[in-house]
Amino acid sequence: MDIRIPSLLRIKPDTLFKLGKYLRKNGFDRIALFYGEGIEDLVGRSVRISLDSSEITVVRQEVVHGNDVADLMTVAFDLPRGTQAVVAVGGGVAVDAGKYIGFLNRLPVIAVPTAISNDGFASPGASLRVDGRRISAKAAIPFGVVIDTAVIAGSPPRFTLSGIGDLISKYSAIADWKLAYHATGEAINDFSVMIALQSVQNLVTHPVKAVDDLGFLQLVCGALVMSGVAMEVAGSSRPASGSEHLISHAYEHLATRPRMHGEQVGVATIATGWLQDDPSRDTVLQVLEQTGFLASIRADPLDRAAFLAAIREAPSVKPGYHTVLSEPEAIDRLTHHIADDPLWKDLLA
Repeated sequence: MDIRIPSLLRIKPDTLFKLGKYLRKNGFDRIALFYGEGIEDLVGRSVRISLDSSEITVVRQEVVHGNDVADLMTVAFDLPRGTQAVVAVGGGVAVDAGKYIGFLNRLPVIAVPTAISNDGFASPGASLRVDGRRISAKAAIPFGVVIDTAVIAGSPPRFTLSGIGDLISKYSAIADWKLAYHATGEAINDFSVMIALQSVQNLVTHPVKAVDDLGFLQLVCGALVMSGVAMEVAGSSRPASGSEHLISHAYEHLATRPRMHGEQVGVATIATGWLQDDPSRDTVLQVLEQTGFLASIRADPLDRAAFLAAIREAPSVKPGYHTVLSEPEAIDRLTHHIADDPLWKDLLA
């Protein structure tokens, strides 16, 4: 198995000012640069200064307005000859676009996320659209991940809380993977399990859990990178995505006002953890309380009817993907639990 992990990894304040230095050190002086919408106004000056000071030539630059596969293929096959790397600066859409464009051209990709709402920026896949339908496409794991924690600290707290929700879900995902092994014989990659659990354990044991603390942000960013590496090692999304992600994907289609992916996943993890009888569920609730995740959801609850419908639809999102929701009567048990447990009164409305 060919396993790749990021060779360039910088997570600390003011890394944007050193982006050009990092690129030149790794032999990239002709790059294609992609920004998310509105991101150039936010950090473009810092990026330009950094690239100019290291004499990095931008052979193509544009703003990513969407993640339609057909559009990205057109861009990918129109990159100037001699392009050495793809640099994607922005949120999930821009980074996924950059990863896919790089994958099609067999070029290294440097992901520069300006928010950490999920672990997608470091994963070996990309969330794209075909004919308006969301798909998970194959893409190369980034050669480099450069995160300026000062920029992350300046992003809306909701984005970081979403990332925390996505990160804490690894408990549920691993529990589902183990359940699938016992139910169907699906093989487990023990090393990827260790990486995924260690990533979330780092979050659990960190003494400060404030989304404006640079040290905490550095830890969360690193943990999300580890989650991406766990998927690369496993050769699948299993160590990072289970029944909680299926619920989130279903909710996205059913709700009139879908929320950020990590927010939906975090709430779903509370539900699937109960259904799995997972001893880590108390830890999940504690961390989500300490970080302010639950307070954020209570201030703007998810739609109850859509969430319950998403639980029922979740197994059909990925047929043949065994999770706790595949167990007999599991869905009925979970919906009854949500109706009876006072915890859910504040999280769903």
